[in-house]
This record gives sequence, C-alpha cells and structure tokens, in this order.
Amino acid sequence: MLKQWLTVLAAVLCLLSGIVGAAAKPVQVWSIFSVEQTRIIQELTDAIFTPNTGIHVEITAIPSSGYEQKYLLAAISNEMPEVAVSGSLGPADMGIRGAVVDLRARYGEDYEKVHQSMYPGLMRSFDFLGSAFGLPTQTNIYPMIVRTDIMNELGLQVPSTWNELYEILPKLQSQGKNFATTFGIGTSVYADASMFIWQRGVDLYTPDRQRSALDTPEAIAAFTEFTELFTKHKIPKEINAYMDFTTGAIPIMLTSVWNYSALVQGAPDLEGKWTLSLVPGTVSADGTTNHAAYIGGNSLMLFKNASRADDGWEWMKWFVSRETQIALAQLTPQRISGSMFLPSNHEAMMHVPFPEEHVEVFMEQAHQSVAPVFALIPASVIHRLFNFATNKAVLQGVDPEVAIREAADEMNSELARKQKEFERFISKL
Repeated sequence: MLKQWLTVLAAVLCLLSGIVGAAAKPVQVWSIFSVEQTRIIQELTDAIFTPNTGIHVEITAIPSSGYEQKYLLAAISNEMPEVAVSGSLGPADMGIRGAVVDLRARYGEDYEKVHQSMYPGLMRSFDFLGSAFGLPTQTNIYPMIVRTDIMNELGLQVPSTWNELYEILPKLQSQGKNFATTFGIGTSVYADASMFIWQRGVDLYTPDRQRSALDTPEAIAAFTEFTELFTKHKIPKEINAYMDFTTGAIPIMLTSVWNYSALVQGAPDLEGKWTLSLVPGTVSADGTTNHAAYIGGNSLMLFKNASRADDGWEWMKWFVSRETQIALAQLTPQRISGSMFLPSNHEAMMHVPFPEEHVEVFMEQAHQSVAPVFALIPASVIHRLFNFATNKAVLQGVDPEVAIREAADEMNSELARKQKEFERFISKL
C-alpha cells in the first residue's frame, strides 16, 4: 500500500513540476528594433516589469528584412512568440488571418483605457471592421525645420500655410535657396504626397475601404498641388537633407524625426539658429488650417495561440505606459548616438529630452497627424503606386490627374483581388 501511495505521490510531483516548469517559461517577444534598442527594452523589462509582476520576458532581436514572412510562418507552424514588434499595418494584416488577438474584443475596457492614452491618428492603422489588432510602440512624425537665422536675415516669416510658402519661395530662390519635402522624389513620396490628401479632408480609400478614393476631386487636386511643388514652384527633386540644411542651401524643409535627431546631436554650431514648426497647412472652408501629416511607427501585436498571451498583454500595456515610454525617450539618445524615441503615449511626449518649444511642436503635430488605415493592400504596394504616379507627373510630363487616376485604377484592381482572397477571413470578423 505504501509503495502504491509513493508511486502516486511521485506522479503528482512530476506533474506539478511540469506545470511549474511550463509557467516559468518566459514570455517571448520578437523585436525588429535594432539590437541596441532591443537591449534597452530588455534591461527596462528586467529592472521594472518583472520585479513588479513576476512575469519573466525574453526579447529577441530579429532581422527587419523579411520579418513579415517569419511571422506568418510562425503562426502557421504554431511556434510563435507571445508578442511581436511589427510595422504599423502588420497587426491588422495578421489579425484578419486570425493569427493575432483582437484586443478590443478580448480585453474590453482594459484595452480602451490604453487606447485613450495614445495619439488618435496613430490608432487608425490597427482597426479593421471594428476589431483592434495592435498598439503603437512609438511615434514617427514629419514636422518642418527652419533656419530662423536665414529667414530673419531675408525678412521672411515662417509659413503657416502652403499659400504662404508659395509667396516666399521666389524670394528664397532669388537668393539661391529653396524649400524641400522630406524625401524629394528619389526614394519614397508617400509621406509627403498623402499629407496633401489628408489636409483636404479625404482619405486614400472610400469610408467602407472597398475602393480607392484617389480619383475623387479632392484627392486629384491634392496630388496636383503636391506635384506642382516640383514642376511649377521648382523645389529640388533630390536633396541631402542634413547637408543642405546645415549649409543653409535649403533653410526650410519637411523632415523626419531621424534628421531632427541628427541635427540636435551633430550640429551644435547651429544651436539657436533653427527651430521646429508644424508642416504648412491647407485652409478649410470653415477658415481653420489643417496641418495633418503622416504619422506612423512600429507596433505591438499579440499572437492568439501563444501559451501566455494574457501575460504578453500585461507586458504590452507596460511598454506603452507613461512611465516606460518616458524612460525609453530619455535612455535612447543617451545610449544610441544620433537616435531618438518619440513616445506613442501622449502624456509621455511632454518629457522627451529636447527643447520645450520643439516638444510643443512634436505634440501638436502628432495630435493633428494621420496614419494610414488598413485596407488589405500591403503598404509596399501603396508606396510603389505613389512613386510611379509622381514620377510620371514630375519627370515624364504626364497630367497629374491622369497619373493619379491610373494609380486609383490599380488600387481598385488590387483591392478587388485582395477582397476575394481574404473573403473567408473577413467573414469571421
């Protein structure tokens, strides 16, 4: 009898040991951040999150090239992490396939509370048919930088609207200087071109996301205005942003947060000679000025079949919390030269380590800016269509309306194909 009892006890202890061992397995996070940024996130997790929750987290940096395929294969093979870092449209793309958690459906008020702490424009990318599939890790925006010393010398005011910019361009150009968009037309025009569309109150798709809206009168007028920057107003098609700004050749330009950080850390001789401003805006019918521009960044998604999904959600909430985002904003430029981390949490943005007047612009630009919505078409396809349309209009002399209508037709063909391909998934949402 004793022998039987000992055998049963041994079996129970073995079972309990297995359960404890399974529970002790760390929450897995796959990160497409740089190795250095991933290390900072791991250190903060180990120092703050794990001691407060008892949840161990292992964060692994993976190559940013081809990560989408890696995530798809992980979901298919059922060998996925709890959490993965993706691009802004990645969570919705995985969500419609049933691979990641609909955070709104699963976590309800808990999710909505987190949602309210984010910049509204950022959250557009994660919603599809009422489902919400991700959270933004940080904020990438495209404000405007201005050499105030040169503008003052020429007696010019910083333009608030595009019309004001057009008025000062001849004076700038007569002095051998100019204005520039973020990327010219040499790499990707999407962030710059979409800004004109959003400022006119329209979107890339119809409200039901079934068709392209690039062939609407407002979008055609917006795209025409964008291309006329190069054809009519003669701004440069290619630039070296850092060099052209520091030499004063282009004293006013749209910029990225990466160029901003490079200026702060790499051009101390310009301190006090330049500032940050909202992008030029479009005056609406009611007299207000719309300064909308592109906003985006990486995102977090939670795999549905992961063994510790709820613990993964706890880590996601912690990552986008005010305190964690402040820590990331302050540590990143200290530890990684020439870099910066702009929080997605709007309360944390107030504490980034940059001049107060610049922080105010970052916050206002983020509040007014707009992220693309998910509508089945990969972001790479949309970027390609904008590049092709711009090259046709600017370099080949094609009527901008013709060029953007052709892009709209291609979008509609792609949408129809994708809607058929994903019909079985969409019907389950």
